[in-house]
Amino acid sequence: MRLLSGLNELLFPPRCLGCGSLNEGLCHQCLLDWKISYLQTRVSAISVFSSILYTKTASNILLAAKENGIRSADDLLVEAMHHSLVCAIATCDIPPILIPIPSAPSAIRRRGRNFLLDIADRAGALEDLPIHNLLRHNRKVQDQSLLDARARFENLSGALNVVSHAGRGRDVILVDDLVTTGATLSEANRVLKIAGFAVVGAITACVALPLR
Repeated sequence: MRLLSGLNELLFPPRCLGCGSLNEGLCHQCLLDWKISYLQTRVSAISVFSSILYTKTASNILLAAKENGIRSADDLLVEAMHHSLVCAIATCDIPPILIPIPSAPSAIRRRGRNFLLDIADRAGALEDLPIHNLLRHNRKVQDQSLLDARARFENLSGALNVVSHAGRGRDVILVDDLVTTGATLSEANRVLKIAGFAVVGAITACVALPLR
């Protein structure tokens, strides 16, 4: 087993998740980029709490978690998400429920898991908060990363619906991995309010400032 482990390290030496350089964990520069901070903005009149500025380093770590399922990248996102959650629940009078933004069914099949639900569940468990997976896409949407701000809002308009009313009457915090324009959070906020939920805020691991 030791021989196989040593051979694996020779063939696949550990690399920094942020830049790909040979390194155990994050290299010094990427550690500086991946700095947990208190970051707050507003989307559709709700406060959005985030922890990491969206940089190239953050983009690479998100991709490592979402598309490659790298556990250490997941751990970094859970830590950032938990920090955002602690900031958000400090503004709540009663413990909220967490509702993650849904992934497209094709993305879940490709990744072999519901990435955001996994991250939200781990972060929520640290505060003993329930996750209610209530949102679904009701039609196919384009990849948001390929669209400008206006097109993102048009792409998401009317694209989500609520599949259950479990937890209605409780305060809700939306959960996403990244906020760039706020289009996704805005649509989720809209449909949940129509369904009778009180959305009091949102959390993300990363935020692109200024929102664009």
